[in-house]
Amino acid sequence: MSIKRVVIDGACKLEGALNEHSKRGGVLICHPHPLYGGDMHNNVVHAIEEGFIRKDFTTLRFNFRGVGSSEGSYGEGKGEVEDLMSAVVFLKGQIDSDASILLAGYSFGAWICSMAAPKMERLNGLFLVSYPFAFYESDTLKNYEGTIFMVGGKYDDIGPVSQLMDVYKTMPAIQKSLKIIPTDHFYGGKEGEITDFIKEVVPSLEKRDRST
Repeated sequence: MSIKRVVIDGACKLEGALNEHSKRGGVLICHPHPLYGGDMHNNVVHAIEEGFIRKDFTTLRFNFRGVGSSEGSYGEGKGEVEDLMSAVVFLKGQIDSDASILLAGYSFGAWICSMAAPKMERLNGLFLVSYPFAFYESDTLKNYEGTIFMVGGKYDDIGPVSQLMDVYKTMPAIQKSLKIIPTDHFYGGKEGEITDFIKEVVPSLEKRDRST
């Protein structure tokens, strides 16, 4: 087990942090909006990382283009989807060829994950915290048919819980789980509830192996 600072090749060179655990599963974690202080050191990003580490997944969090030491500038969503796809290629190179792959994101990062999901040949699930319904469309999310885990804040005005519930109820996902936490969009002091939710609902890698 180790944490490595890594450079991800793509349209822009991106900085990332790889936390190596089992090679049977990998999770890519996307941070909130680059223009509003979002980066891979965000409190919610770390909470997601911690939860998946507890389930023994290898995790990769990274900075989108123009953030931290990552090259380039804000790509208005399209560029960030390209960044995510480059990071997926990198992550796949660190784990087994048939390993479970999940995308996780917070706020803007959740939106990016939802747009990238249809572009992936193989995806074992999404883990989304505070999808920003107030600012971005959710048609892709509404049509997602895979496994999905969602977290929302009861007092979140960027990802209103009413919109979250409306979308969640109608999603055709084959497996879905939802956690509503009594907090606002920023989860101050509530990060542990995100980590605990992952520990509770995400299948262990051993169970995934037995089911294949």
